[in-house]
Amino acid sequence: MLEVAFLIALAIGVGVAELSATAIIAVMALAWLLICLFELAVWAEGPRFPALQRRTPAAEEPDEVTPTDTVEPAAITEIRETEQPRGRFWRRRAS
Repeated sequence: MLEVAFLIALAIGVGVAELSATAIIAVMALAWLLICLFELAVWAEGPRFPALQRRTPAAEEPDEVTPTDTVEPAAITEIRETEQPRGRFWRRRAS
């Protein structure tokens, strides 16, 4: 965003200075080249923080599960209140 703001401000400044079209093109090309060199320098620097590497846990032998250790999942029950259809607000019955 700062680079775009710089280029826009430079274009406005060069336009206000009433330079020739050739001078405006040269100044904007030079500014664009400066921005490209800046981007290249930032890119070459690389990431500031190293990428996090996931560590895989050491291979452990799984515990043997015997049939007596297994637990049956409990039955899931849902309790829902009955919803009455709603009429229009001027036709609602007093509750």
